[in-house]
Amino acid sequence: MQQRPAHPVNAMLNYAYAALESEIRVKTISEGYDPTIGIMHEGRDGSSKFIFDLMEPERPKVDRKVLDFSKSNVFDAADFVIRGDGVCRLNPGRG
Repeated sequence: MQQRPAHPVNAMLNYAYAALESEIRVKTISEGYDPTIGIMHEGRDGSSKFIFDLMEPERPKVDRKVLDFSKSNVFDAADFVIRGDGVCRLNPGRG
C-alpha cells in the first residue's frame, strides 16, 4: 500500500487494500488466529504482520479489479481530492 498516493489509481488501490485488510482481519480474528505473528512481514510489536501475510495472495486480484474499474469508468476531477502536500485521496463527498 502506498501511504502517500500521488495518482488517483493509487488512491483507489489504497482504498481497496484497506477493505481487503478489514475483511481478512475480521475473518482471521474470528477464527482465533493471532494477527501479530507474521511469517513474511516484519513490523513493530503489535502490528498486524499475519494479516499482511494473508493479504499477499489476494493483492493481484485487487489490482486487477481496480485496473478494470479504472479502465471502464470515466472519472471527474471532483471524484478525488489533491491535498496541499500532493497526496491524492478519494473524495468522500462523491459517490
